[in-house]
Amino acid sequence: MDAAIKWPPHHARSAERWENPFIPSGYTYLLQFIAHDLVHSAIPLSVAGGLGRGTTNARRTPLRLETLYGSGPVGSPHIYALDAPNDDRRTKLRLGRMRWKENEPASGCPFRDIARTPAENVTGIDRSIAGVRVALTEALVADPRNDDHAVMSQLTALLALLHNGLVDIIRGREDTAGPNGRFGAAYKRFLCARSALTAIYHNIIRNDLMQRVIHPAIYASYCGPSPHFMDRLASAGRLAPADWEIPFEFSHGAFRFGHAMVRPEYQINDLSLHDLNNTLEKTSANDPGNMPLDETWMVQWSRFFEINGSTPNFSRRIGPHLSDGLGNDQIFPPFDETARVGLLYRDLLGAGVAGMWSVDALIAEIGDRRPHLIAMSRLLADRAYRVDQLREWLVSSQTYGALTDEDVETLSNDPPLPFFVLFEAMQQTEGLRLGLLGSIIVSEVIFGALASDPQPAGGPLADQLDLISREFYLANVLQDIPDISNMARLVEFTTEIADLRQAVPAFL
Repeated sequence: MDAAIKWPPHHARSAERWENPFIPSGYTYLLQFIAHDLVHSAIPLSVAGGLGRGTTNARRTPLRLETLYGSGPVGSPHIYALDAPNDDRRTKLRLGRMRWKENEPASGCPFRDIARTPAENVTGIDRSIAGVRVALTEALVADPRNDDHAVMSQLTALLALLHNGLVDIIRGREDTAGPNGRFGAAYKRFLCARSALTAIYHNIIRNDLMQRVIHPAIYASYCGPSPHFMDRLASAGRLAPADWEIPFEFSHGAFRFGHAMVRPEYQINDLSLHDLNNTLEKTSANDPGNMPLDETWMVQWSRFFEINGSTPNFSRRIGPHLSDGLGNDQIFPPFDETARVGLLYRDLLGAGVAGMWSVDALIAEIGDRRPHLIAMSRLLADRAYRVDQLREWLVSSQTYGALTDEDVETLSNDPPLPFFVLFEAMQQTEGLRLGLLGSIIVSEVIFGALASDPQPAGGPLADQLDLISREFYLANVLQDIPDISNMARLVEFTTEIADLRQAVPAFL
């Protein structure tokens, strides 16, 4: 999987052959954020080396923005800002000041980073830069993985800005509460804003993200209000939180496809181009002495989504090849006796120890339940052809380490699921989206999680927001929120309500 792929040229849009002009790179990190919202365990399966208590998924309410909100203002007060100086009401998410490498301008928007703080270390270790900066070793976020790299923390800050803007909208339309009712009013306001952002988030996943990454035939089968899921009994209806589990075939198989979309470098804003290694290292854990993020890391969102005709950084095409930075031995160091480094090794090892279904078994099971889907793809329907195609590619490509003839036969006849999903995307869609098998696995889980939400979904966003508002208020306090059905519109709306149109550095 270390072979550079000779992609065909683009016919409709101008881009490098390895780029995917249909998926701006912001969606790569929305996928990562969604992965955090679906799966959270104490120890990665690849590092643990086997299934155990530390590898259990703690998420029981999928896609409810637990990765952003944690346990709310009461359960996770460290990620919320105080509403007033004389009590402990908290409704807004914390944000942190950015840092200026040069002289700070007279006008700007200082709160553009996630909140970060120093912490005294019991071991006596101090990573500060003496006489220059105190080390901000702790990211004040609900999920520490949301500070995995600079773009991830900036996406988290974007969503926090949107939440805080929604709180202001609601506050401006609600009745004034008396002194004894302020706590109740504050938490009602928080819950309404959280529910509204969750509805917007779901709307974008359903109508924007999934439409970009899923095979059109599979998207058409799952995008409706009542999809017929294979992995759920017809009588089950909505699943209770305790009944929801994520299959390893998704978390350690198909959904790893996002790693192939990561670019080798990013134009962060008008000021700066950063390579992937620098981007991955910009966290409180790795570089606390240079936190908070400075102006060269403030994301200009038209560089990551198509906004008003902008040409953003495009994601990589989906195929069995990862950017070199994902092999960084400082970010992904060796952890077992093989001394292998990099994210690719961890993906394949995790798939190996998870005990998931083989590609052949998955195809056979889906063929029994939905034979028309398997019949759409020769790669899935014809095993001999599938083995030949895999063998031909493995033999012709320069892979990581020399493959023996025995290795080639093993991988051709029993390919690891993460590898096959990438290979299928390369062969079926020229890497522009997932192939059929990958799309089915991802759709079963993502659309299944959306269907398990107690809030009604699938209809106009305005109707959903009206119902949410009336859970908490007599009037519709969310009536001014537009139809946000894609990430570009989310960024534009956040720019408006957070008053960031003239921000320095540029936000939009």
